[in-house]
Amino acid sequence: MKHTDVETLFADNIKTTDLSEKQQKVLQASLTLFAQKGYENTSTLDIAHLAGVSEGTVFKHFKTKDGLLQAILNPFMHDIFPRVAGEFIDALHESIFDSFESFIRYVVKDRMTYAMDNRQEMKIFIQEMVKNPAIMTTLTNRLSKLIQGGVDTLFHEYKEKGELVDWDSMRIIRMASGVIVGYLIPNVIMSETPLDIDKTTDEVCEFLLDGLKPRD
Repeated sequence: MKHTDVETLFADNIKTTDLSEKQQKVLQASLTLFAQKGYENTSTLDIAHLAGVSEGTVFKHFKTKDGLLQAILNPFMHDIFPRVAGEFIDALHESIFDSFESFIRYVVKDRMTYAMDNRQEMKIFIQEMVKNPAIMTTLTNRLSKLIQGGVDTLFHEYKEKGELVDWDSMRIIRMASGVIVGYLIPNVIMSETPLDIDKTTDEVCEFLLDGLKPRD
């Protein structure tokens, strides 16, 4: 299943708001430039030029550059990432996994690939998340509950087959998410070189399969 990129999801999201066409262009330009140049290296004049508006138009609605950043982050928190998670859950239900290992390999490789395909946009969010851990807490709680509902049945089957530790689903999700994010953060923020998805998938899965195996 092909997943929708976050830039398209962002464009779809702001079309549903009461923002004017010019204001939408300002937000689109901000996302593009923050992703390409970084927040600190982007000026409001750069944003105005790309959006095709005056710098005064930028300040009229969003007041400050930080106001622009928050106007980007909020849709990601409350709509875009939940939609990404929803698409992912749909893909899981359309797939057949003959073992927990095949399931976890699919999950790790798919999420790693998606993150790297949307690397520049993800970088904006992760940088803010590192500066403000409350963002991570809020997002984790929001997405974990959504994902839990989509994997409870699968987890139960793998537990019954003796392939998965008998833990609460939320605990399993948080452990797996923590390991995946731990691999992604340095590669998204601190490196511009392509990530070896297959090698990283093997490393992450080796760790998770050992950590999530049934206890005697």
